[in-house]
Amino acid sequence: MLNLLLVSFSREGTTYYRRARQSGMAITALDCVETYHKRLSQWYGDNLLQTLGRRKAVSRAVAAGRFDAAVVHEDTDYVHTALITQSLREAGVYRIVLVTSDSTRAALYRRLGAHRVIVAASAEEAWPQVLRVLPSLQTA
Repeated sequence: MLNLLLVSFSREGTTYYRRARQSGMAITALDCVETYHKRLSQWYGDNLLQTLGRRKAVSRAVAAGRFDAAVVHEDTDYVHTALITQSLREAGVYRIVLVTSDSTRAALYRRLGAHRVIVAASAEEAWPQVLRVLPSLQTA
């Protein structure tokens, strides 16, 4: 079973969460920003990995979770998304798939650790592409 980490601070994340569970994946959402804690708790309940929002703290917590892959949906603050992506890479996440609506930031995200960058307007649009990147991991 694929152990997937979700990084999304918007409602879009609930689409990835629901779809991953329907596909039989184990999925956990990252909660590392205090201002989003209440919202994420309502959406994901106990399926949260809570940690401080510092790079080293995020890297340690993610490494301990031994995630096979991560889906990162770009936050409204792309610098925030970039720092989290870098932390996931430092934590040794095998496959980082990042979804952005702005193709001009794809190269930046790849330099910081995203293995695959998908340009899509929504999670619904991105999910089929995300799923194509993950199947080879499901049998590992």
